[in-house]
Amino acid sequence: MQRRGFLKFALGGTVGLVASPAIWTTLYDLAYWTQNWGWIPRLEKGENHFIPTVSKLDGTPITVRLVDNRVIRPLGNKENTYSKGGLTPLAASEAQLMYSESRIKRPLLKGPDGGYTFISWEKAEQILKERTEQANGSLAFLNADSTSSLNDIFSAFLAKNGSNQYYLMPSEEQTAIYAWLAMGGTGRIGYDLKNSDFILSVGANFMDSWGTVVHNRAIFNETHQIEEEASLKIAYTGAMQDSTQVISDLWIPIKPSTEEIFLHGILGELIRRGITSDVTLLGLGNQYTLDDVAKYCGTDTQKIKTLVDELLKASRPLVLTGATLGQTSSTTSIMLTIAINYALGRINQDGSIINLPMQDPLLPQAQHLAEIYSRNFVSFCQNITADDHNAPKLLFINEANPVYALSKDAQVEQALKNIDYKIMFATHWSETCAVCDLVLPAACGLERFDDVYTPYGSGSINWTIAKPITNPLFEARPVGELFIALAEELGINLGIKDVPNLLQKRAASLGIDFKKQLESGDTFVKEHDNITIPMISFMPLLNKRSTPPRTDIALLTYINSAAGNPSVGIPPYANRAITAYQLQDGLAIAQMNKTTADKLNLKNQEKAFIETRNGKMPVQVKVFEGIMNDVVAVMAGLGHTEFDRFSTNKGNNILQFTEIEMEAGSDLPIWTHACNVVKG
Repeated sequence: MQRRGFLKFALGGTVGLVASPAIWTTLYDLAYWTQNWGWIPRLEKGENHFIPTVSKLDGTPITVRLVDNRVIRPLGNKENTYSKGGLTPLAASEAQLMYSESRIKRPLLKGPDGGYTFISWEKAEQILKERTEQANGSLAFLNADSTSSLNDIFSAFLAKNGSNQYYLMPSEEQTAIYAWLAMGGTGRIGYDLKNSDFILSVGANFMDSWGTVVHNRAIFNETHQIEEEASLKIAYTGAMQDSTQVISDLWIPIKPSTEEIFLHGILGELIRRGITSDVTLLGLGNQYTLDDVAKYCGTDTQKIKTLVDELLKASRPLVLTGATLGQTSSTTSIMLTIAINYALGRINQDGSIINLPMQDPLLPQAQHLAEIYSRNFVSFCQNITADDHNAPKLLFINEANPVYALSKDAQVEQALKNIDYKIMFATHWSETCAVCDLVLPAACGLERFDDVYTPYGSGSINWTIAKPITNPLFEARPVGELFIALAEELGINLGIKDVPNLLQKRAASLGIDFKKQLESGDTFVKEHDNITIPMISFMPLLNKRSTPPRTDIALLTYINSAAGNPSVGIPPYANRAITAYQLQDGLAIAQMNKTTADKLNLKNQEKAFIETRNGKMPVQVKVFEGIMNDVVAVMAGLGHTEFDRFSTNKGNNILQFTEIEMEAGSDLPIWTHACNVVKG
């Protein structure tokens, strides 16, 4: 490309905007690690620099330590008002993953025999341009990150080429936005945990894998001071003891797939106690008796009554619901959660559900978030598989790994086979890279400009800027800059000259100084000031009736945040942060309590199979009394076939075997929990 060659961006063409000059003086002298992880480098001495930024792995604000401009390690940012110095396992792995042996070092082109060969960026540029032109508007784009303003670049690029087929990976946010808008909300749904005095979490492990984890942990620390009475009580419903259950004041175990029934029970009990006189709400209160709820959920009526007592005693109660990372519950669950909060008078108040404004696009023809979420990637794949005439000629995939992360029910692999050409932008070699035609090395979060804007689970508008603290290693490129350059080569004006220009527009939309925000590394927070309660309609709920679980045994898939994510695999150090028995070669661990094991005629460490309609997965039984009866828990995030030796041959991928149903009305995917367990 002549006008804005990609090499410009690899050489720091936009780095000069960062105000702290110390880290830029000798970037060309950066020493690369080799791929030989057995080699131990000698201690390097030099001047320390500490640069604030944000982890693009999970949105955690961090401070990165550099020694003579070499990235050493991420630390918690104690000056950040949002995180209060907290650090998650995934954010702590930023430096390791940047140097990881699974990094894609040069552009890779698939040959006729299915193998890959290195090509030059000049050749890759030519293919990008030619394939885009040949597609003649038959384009689609899948992105993994809903928090990035780069979505505006990608969706505007697609629109300028005549396509609106822009998708984000399935998420709870998509389900929540659908439910919120259907019931009368006008923006995005937010959860103000910070100002609540009693939180009921139905399945959302908000201390480890749901929402703004590092912020949630900071809230817990502030409300639970040593030798002082806690100012926040937490109730948690879930089938397994986990990070949120451990810190909760009240734990009510319920079986997976019974969340809707449980929420119906809570709403019904509140109505019976006269909490509301709303006529439409009253019609929702009789679907399940407390005895029904106890039977289907595996709990008892007294625990439910005790929970309702606590909700009514609290001054600022908040109810939220959630599921395993990367999977989604039903819109009915979200709607029932909204209804309960409404009945308690907990909409647009401090410590309640908040009607957050949805950000407007920053670029002409960029797609609005609500428009993007009106489509879903699972339906996209299923439609292509059913009729390949629906397939686009060209698909761009940025940092997503749907081949690994989605159930076989999503039919991802068959859909990708029906697409003529697939171009992948990724930092690490993944299962989805292995089925694409052209794989291009993407700059990681420490090597590019980007941002994190109001992640799902936030209770306020918040924005943190990611800035490059080192030039991209190997031949990686910032993907946002790459698409700006590609657009110019195609004669398309996206309305910006580079990514910092885009971020300046975001700062202007928030009324803040971009340069100061960039220098400080702090998170800008705008608390809600709209106290108007939306006109909530309960009509979408009146015709919905939750159904009991399809099988006696329920499958619980859970996340250990140390196990990375589908786009980066398992960080090397995480092999020490995950229990050894989870990392057995090619064999997943099925955890259950002894009562369940006896019922299934299984013993501890015995081989067995988990059966779903997507096949049989071999497992080893592990008896653990922190799980309720009739539930089998399997850790997600294992079973990779790509990445590196720290990720491959570790357990098995339960995500492939989970079942998906498409919800009537919304046509959104719902992950169910049906399974059988048989002897191996």
